[in-house]
Amino acid sequence: MPVSLKTNVDKRIPVLLASCLLFFQGLDVAAQGVKFMRDFSPAEGLVTPQESPFREELCINGQWDFQPADVPSDREPGTGAAPELTDPVEGRWEAVKIKIPSPWNVNTWGGGSRVGEGTDLPYAPSSVYFPSYPPHWEHVRMGWLRRMFKIPADWNGKRVILHFEAIMGDYVIKVNGREIARGFGDFLPCEMDITDAIKTDGENELLAGIRDRRLFDRKSEKYPYFRTTYPPGSNTDGLIGIWQDVFLQAVPPVRIADVFVKPQVSEDRLELDVFLINQTKSVQNVSISGEVKEWINLAGKSVLDAPEIKWKLGGGELLNLKSAWITLSPGASAQVTLRAAVGEKLKRWSPETPNLNTLLLSVNSTNGVLDRKAQRFGWREFTIRDGDFYLNGERVQCFGDIQHPFGPYICSRRFAWAWYTMIKDFGGNSVRPHAQPWPRVYYDLADEMGLMVLDETALFGSSLSLNFEEENTWERTARHIDGLVLRDRNHPSVIGWSAGNELFAISLYNKPDKETAEKWDRRIIEIAQRPGKLDPTRTFVTDDGDEDMNGSLPVWSKHFGHGLTLNRLPKNSSKPLIVGESGATYYGKPGQLYPFAGEKVYESYYGRSEALAVDLYRNVVQMARPLLDYFSPSEVCWFGIEHMNPGYSDYSRLPGSADGIFAGLPYEEGKPGYQMERIPPYVSTFNPGLDPDLPLYKPLPMFDALKAALAEDEPQPCEWDAVETHHPAVNP
Repeated sequence: MPVSLKTNVDKRIPVLLASCLLFFQGLDVAAQGVKFMRDFSPAEGLVTPQESPFREELCINGQWDFQPADVPSDREPGTGAAPELTDPVEGRWEAVKIKIPSPWNVNTWGGGSRVGEGTDLPYAPSSVYFPSYPPHWEHVRMGWLRRMFKIPADWNGKRVILHFEAIMGDYVIKVNGREIARGFGDFLPCEMDITDAIKTDGENELLAGIRDRRLFDRKSEKYPYFRTTYPPGSNTDGLIGIWQDVFLQAVPPVRIADVFVKPQVSEDRLELDVFLINQTKSVQNVSISGEVKEWINLAGKSVLDAPEIKWKLGGGELLNLKSAWITLSPGASAQVTLRAAVGEKLKRWSPETPNLNTLLLSVNSTNGVLDRKAQRFGWREFTIRDGDFYLNGERVQCFGDIQHPFGPYICSRRFAWAWYTMIKDFGGNSVRPHAQPWPRVYYDLADEMGLMVLDETALFGSSLSLNFEEENTWERTARHIDGLVLRDRNHPSVIGWSAGNELFAISLYNKPDKETAEKWDRRIIEIAQRPGKLDPTRTFVTDDGDEDMNGSLPVWSKHFGHGLTLNRLPKNSSKPLIVGESGATYYGKPGQLYPFAGEKVYESYYGRSEALAVDLYRNVVQMARPLLDYFSPSEVCWFGIEHMNPGYSDYSRLPGSADGIFAGLPYEEGKPGYQMERIPPYVSTFNPGLDPDLPLYKPLPMFDALKAALAEDEPQPCEWDAVETHHPAVNP
């Protein structure tokens, strides 16, 4: 993990004064490090107050039991067959409880367990976010998690749904000893009906048996890099466990199973696909009615208040929708489509005006309301026309950023808000949460803050490891991309789908024959065409970095390194042009960057950023602004700003386990969101109010140059606005 080599030693406020200041800012100073007296990751449940009493929710996050299971020592890896996970044994549960949500090997996420803390990697940032977890958990490949729960008395007569926002690994779920479901989990939700397995008058036992996805790897005899039989993602493919929220939900047996909001701004029509289900044993005659209300954001403006969730619905009805009566047979499902003319009743969503609404749908019978479902949405339409992007009928260019998920901090709404604030600050309007589906909060915040999202799967070709020989790989990928679309298609911020990232690398490095490479390409194209079947409202589909897959995709997308590469853009293209990653941030050695900044690239990390800034400014001014529809450097949030040192200031020594930001609030059972014990220093480039002595971020030249290049009316001059070619005396 890169760390800034440019040291800015800040003068710290005296400890006594700081303690007083922090008390009023929701913070407290520990003997070493800093205690944070607010939630690390503010979160809310999935059921809204407007849906009660028809729908209820119980978060069962908290301290679960954990029992590791051994992988046989003689097992041969890479065979595709994982060892059997036998039932847990009473009396063998670990003494330490695991705090769900978190993978049990969470302390390896970001570079290794105890790095920087007396190990052979003293200069690497620590990745220990949960110091209470025993080190041996980091090597466990499969195991069991257990949670006891009670069902509220007023849930009688309702169906009980167990909802996991994400499980990482192959899983089996049991309730009171009864197997409920099996699946191959990753980054997306899964849920199951457990009504017939629960006790309503006592404690229930929930067991989740999970096996590392890597236990299902299958190596190829022919292609050296082939291994993974699933979309791996980036920096998370080794995680194992329940890594996002868990809820129990009580829902009516006759209810809305899903709703798809389809804003058709150009037609002045709001269209809804409503999916109904009847889980009773009798015929149900029902109708659907709905009203639209304004969603009003009440969050504060300060760095501490803005990420915290606070909202209400407007009092007046903006729009009314009704359907005719329909008949549902016992056990049947049905789809109902509702339409309404909008006129000027709904404000449009855009990056400049991220107006949001909530749709309140009701299922009605002659005896009254049976169910109520809330769905937030935005009144906007994103289209492709004449080779350009249009938002609400006006041409729009997208300028954004990407980020790899480098550690558990990405599960915090505070860090998501910080990243999006930085994008807005440099003049951006877009984001690609990179290499996999990110937690739901990223898409919620993009809706609220006004960022256009290119939503990407975990088909991460840059890993080189995807095993395209195995049919399992394609089947899991198909389910994965369908799940992504179904989760995110109601977000107004989502403007398109990225079916994968740099899949050309699979053929480039594994070197198949031409016929095989073309076969793989056809399968990739099939995957890329799946979003349109579930979401016909978004025609923007890309395989990021893979051009247009021989003309098969509606946009042309490429990733470029350093230098101005105008000659690599297609001439007279009838499709939108995207450069989704640009620059030598990851790979650039001093010799490659020397032409942009001369000797500075050898002197410091700051000098390296100056070279990146010169290159980036020229690419924005001469390529992105005049020629492209979407442009993103690689990555402003990691290379364009400094790495931050929250909770650490004694530069006479290396950071240790007592440094960082520590949870100041007591741990709470049944609370949505991560309750991390610690945020180590230098794991991120953001300080979303955790340490009062530090700013939100510290710009490097790359950030400042991008901000100048994207100035609203025209590019503005800056220190890095011209390339003065430097020629080294010898080839570095």
